[in-house]
Amino acid sequence: MMESRDLKARFEHAKRIAREASMFLLTHEELRRSIEAKAENDYVTAADRECENYIIDEIHKDFPSDAIYGEETGDECASSRAKWIIDPIDGTVDFMASFPNYTISIAFQDEEGIAFGIVTVPRQNEEFSAFRGEGAFLNGKPINTDEKTPLGKTLAILVPPHRHHGMIHGYMEKMERFYSFVSDMRSIGSAALSLCYVAAGRCSMYYELMLRIYDIAAGVAILREAGGRISLMEREGGWIDVAASSAAGHGALMEAIDD
Repeated sequence: MMESRDLKARFEHAKRIAREASMFLLTHEELRRSIEAKAENDYVTAADRECENYIIDEIHKDFPSDAIYGEETGDECASSRAKWIIDPIDGTVDFMASFPNYTISIAFQDEEGIAFGIVTVPRQNEEFSAFRGEGAFLNGKPINTDEKTPLGKTLAILVPPHRHHGMIHGYMEKMERFYSFVSDMRSIGSAALSLCYVAAGRCSMYYELMLRIYDIAAGVAILREAGGRISLMEREGGWIDVAASSAAGHGALMEAIDD
């Protein structure tokens, strides 16, 4: 098992890389026009690939033997439980549209689970981070989920399955249930940022279907360290449904999505 000082070294390294990758995206936004389709409503830009290559190269400079699972390059060592998990642009469609909610997501997983996570929001100059057992932070200041505001005065982040249109009817039925106990709903285009918004108390809950681990790994670490609760429901093919909330709101969230 990796020692704490070795994890901390990787955590500090990851924060530097995420900041530098953010600057890369801010200065190369013209790459958003170089687009390829990976699947229905699922796209990749030249920036996704170049940013991921940069992050991997920087990791390997100091940790050349570490395993890495990147959205664009895949899982180079699927049998290893200790690995970096990277999404170079979570919210590619946001990036393509010059919508400011795209993020860079970097996490590290060891034998005990997700050890740390960093999510940067380049266009908003925000850095969410968490190291296991040490709390969650936004630009260096502690954050926590909102456990005091009544749910009826809060926002929920609810994301219809835009890449899986056959699931839309069932999802919309569940969305209607949320209006009985939250004020309003949003969809911001980044799973990582959605988890961070719950962690920071900006929203009370978040529900989305059919995600991948690289979409959520860093955000999961941040949410848990902020005091939130999350239920991950695995599907065939490596897909994951995510239901995350404040501790106080988790019961209402799970009741709303219960079939």
